[in-house]
Amino acid sequence: MDILAKLRVLFWGLVLGLWGLFMYQYMNEDMSMLKRFRVGKNPLSASASPAAVLKRNLQNPQLPAQPAYPAAQLPAQLPAQLPPQGTMNLVRPGAAAIKDIPAVGMIPEHSEGERTAVPAGRAGGEEKYPPAPRGFAMKVTRHFVVYEEGPEVSAELEETVEALHGSIMLDLVAFSPWSREKKVFIFFSQSQETYRRITGRPGWSGGAASLSERKIYLYKSDEAFGILAHELTHIYFDSFFPASTPSPLWLSEGVATYIQSERGFSTPAWLSQNLALLQRGNGFKLGDMVRIENLQGADEDNVRLWYAQSYSVVRFLMKLKSGDAFYVFCRNLRDGKPAAQSLYQAYGMPYNKLSSLEYAWRYDLKTGKISGVNR
Repeated sequence: MDILAKLRVLFWGLVLGLWGLFMYQYMNEDMSMLKRFRVGKNPLSASASPAAVLKRNLQNPQLPAQPAYPAAQLPAQLPAQLPPQGTMNLVRPGAAAIKDIPAVGMIPEHSEGERTAVPAGRAGGEEKYPPAPRGFAMKVTRHFVVYEEGPEVSAELEETVEALHGSIMLDLVAFSPWSREKKVFIFFSQSQETYRRITGRPGWSGGAASLSERKIYLYKSDEAFGILAHELTHIYFDSFFPASTPSPLWLSEGVATYIQSERGFSTPAWLSQNLALLQRGNGFKLGDMVRIENLQGADEDNVRLWYAQSYSVVRFLMKLKSGDAFYVFCRNLRDGKPAAQSLYQAYGMPYNKLSSLEYAWRYDLKTGKISGVNR
């Protein structure tokens, strides 16, 4: 080998060595220097009580250190591999005019038909408001038509729903410009009995929603405003996607659970428990999680873990980069681009494929060194 060839080998060896050193330092030191977005109401540090979310009086649980998750570490009751059909079973329910929300341990789900019907709310022009049910007062506010059981709509309820709207718009204003003109209809009962009378829903239902009609039915309970935040998010966020390309289920439910927990002041009791499982390295592979299109008939533990993981990944994406990166990601998905391409165009390197996102999200879930939200 002549001297020129030896110099070429030495040169490329130095290049590869420097590149490896750079990548090592990037993943272990430089990423901790990125701008951190601190979120006060962190469900990881809260108890099951929604009131405790506001007080934030508990420290983050000290979880035992675990290595990066292989599929073999999944709990015995969880599948190591999700079905390839894009659903947790083969049932494909039809669209429903109104959808129940369980009263306890809320895990709401909207059929694809309901979610694709939402964009109809973006149409302009005047619209007629539904009449008030018997025994209800009606009041038109800036963004809602509020129906409350009793002689008048209370100032407290009016102020609460408008404040909730303003809080939600901090994250979703770009997704629902129609909300400046079109209103959402909220029916608030003082008791479960009245709620069941006007909706005809079963006793276990804690609320009901019709996304296509922009109607939400609630009754006074500890979970009422959490339900309201969750369902408003579906109406606002899912309307961004056309019927031909509905919002992916994981993204829709992840955003709704994020808003419910961090804007609606109502963290579901099951969320912190499942986030702790994810921190220990459990959960689904990201490629499997995003393929799910239907949760009908799935095991309840799997569903809750799937919701928690969807929430956690969405939270990471929303806090990963300042500016409009999350909006660009969603816009690309809306326009029919593949998930990996959408991710790269919004966030750049190293997020050029789902496996890269999964690695970074898992790393951040344990350390908080990328987004800072779990520190």
